[in-house]
Amino acid sequence: MEQLHRCSKRLPAVTGDLVQLGELGQQLNHCYVELDSALLRGLMDMRTAHTGLLALITLLERRDEPLLFTSEDALALLEPIQQRLKQGLEHFNGVL
Repeated sequence: MEQLHRCSKRLPAVTGDLVQLGELGQQLNHCYVELDSALLRGLMDMRTAHTGLLALITLLERRDEPLLFTSEDALALLEPIQQRLKQGLEHFNGVL
């Protein structure tokens, strides 16, 4: 985001120079590709975590008998979900 802001500030200064405009256009394109990639990775991580939580909720809701796993087992089920949420937030925070 910061690089995108710097490029946009340079725009008025290079409006008359086609070579610099081309270079700035390439830099802006690169910035947008990086932003899009980070947002997509963050979204994929969040969706994966959401799917994991839905699966865990379904497991807990549809049980017909008492739970046969310990709190350590529950933590083991939740740990990968927490990791994906953390990764997704890191991708989003990198954009902001």
